[in-house]
Amino acid sequence: MAGTSKKKKKKHGKIEKKKSAPFLQFKLGVLLLLIVLSFGGTFGVYMLSASSDPDYWQNEIVGSSSAENTGTELKNTKNKKAVTNPVPRSERAEDTRMETSAFIGEFSPLTAYYNTKTEFVFTDSITGMSESRMNSISRNVTETKAIYLWYGYPNDAEATLSALKNLVTIIQNQHNKPVYLLNVIPDADAEQSRKIDEWNTQLFAFCDSYGVHYVDINTSLKKDDGTLAGEYENDETLYKAIGELILTHVAD
Repeated sequence: MAGTSKKKKKKHGKIEKKKSAPFLQFKLGVLLLLIVLSFGGTFGVYMLSASSDPDYWQNEIVGSSSAENTGTELKNTKNKKAVTNPVPRSERAEDTRMETSAFIGEFSPLTAYYNTKTEFVFTDSITGMSESRMNSISRNVTETKAIYLWYGYPNDAEATLSALKNLVTIIQNQHNKPVYLLNVIPDADAEQSRKIDEWNTQLFAFCDSYGVHYVDINTSLKKDDGTLAGEYENDETLYKAIGELILTHVAD
């Protein structure tokens, strides 16, 4: 009995190696903390950049808008034509050209002196025209030979140019036909005529960029001082003259 007890003591008296813990232990909480700290640091740098640069948000918005506009202008190249502006004087077209052309804009008075087709005349305000309306007009001018645009001096130049770009883009994507734009006629007031000249310069640049034929009716209606010549204060004389300028400035 004593011997047996002794053996047991020996057996149980063995020194067993203690298992050592891993040097690194995976802790989910630590991982989440690192993610939060990384995100917070990045966001902090982003907000610091924004707060230190007063134009930061404006630049971000403009950059985004530029990317969208680039896409729109690329689409616009589908049926964009090479143009020579302003349209040089040409042989006078037949009066029937008026019946086979579409007129979008402030052309109502012109229709009193020239034969046009009612279904091809659209008097919508350019800045109030929705994209769906632009598409509708474009679909309705399929049977015409040319498309004319004409609007007066704008209340909002930026909005007007933007709407013109959208309308021209839609038309050029749907049709392979010439688009003409008439510039704004002079005013009897010298200061207003000066502003009109500045606006017409923007229209000229727009036409060159978008492959639109720019018809300069303004110069022919001016006096030497840049204001509207007295004889054109009569509507009949004015709109008959504008019609003649349309018919004698054909580039297609």
